[in-house]
Amino acid sequence: MDRTLVAEFPWLIVESTASGGGFQFQQVYPTDSTIMSGSYQRYKQEMKIDLSGYVQSDLTVGFRRSFEQKGGIEYVEWDTYDPNSDYVLETVLVSSVPLNDDQLIAATSFSPGFTNPPVTGLDLGNFNRNHIIHGSYKVYYANSIVGAGAFSTAGAGTLVPVHENYFSSLEPTAADCLYCYRVFFLPPEGTIFPAANGVTNISMPALRVILDSFTVEEPDLEYMMRLKRSYELANQV
Repeated sequence: MDRTLVAEFPWLIVESTASGGGFQFQQVYPTDSTIMSGSYQRYKQEMKIDLSGYVQSDLTVGFRRSFEQKGGIEYVEWDTYDPNSDYVLETVLVSSVPLNDDQLIAATSFSPGFTNPPVTGLDLGNFNRNHIIHGSYKVYYANSIVGAGAFSTAGAGTLVPVHENYFSSLEPTAADCLYCYRVFFLPPEGTIFPAANGVTNISMPALRVILDSFTVEEPDLEYMMRLKRSYELANQV
């Protein structure tokens, strides 16, 4: 039976305020976005898609495709703009297992589910492609054509993606829940890199992930093996 599963993420709108001798981003509107720990400006949004009803009916959830929709444009304002540091990273994940904050922070540098890079100091987790039902990674820079004003003076413009990577596995699952995350890496605070941060406002639109899915009743043996595998994956993380 066909199903459409949807993960809805809100807007992220932040502005800089003088704090501690530099800039520190503060959310303009209260949403479900929360700032993550650490020296850098990372925000996360999260939600869950409940599949327990399908599991209780001994049904497997499969996926034909996944895609994203956005409810507006990415926008940035600056006093000065330095492309060496003033970029935005966005990672969107729909996973069959939960990710902790350290793993989400690592996901802003290295997409989960691949062979881990030889980097120390990051919690890259023990993920494989089966965990990541939907995954995307984008890098945004200010649009120098649309921007009003030179980068060395105050201006504003859209943020445009200069790199996009999709790594959805679309693997069938017998998990009772899908964990959905959207993580942002914003320009660093002025107190960390005072000369580099001239960004004053960032606006990232609401985002929707649509999963074109279906449910199927598998033979008992195949389903029990898939159910066992789902629990194994969850306990490996």
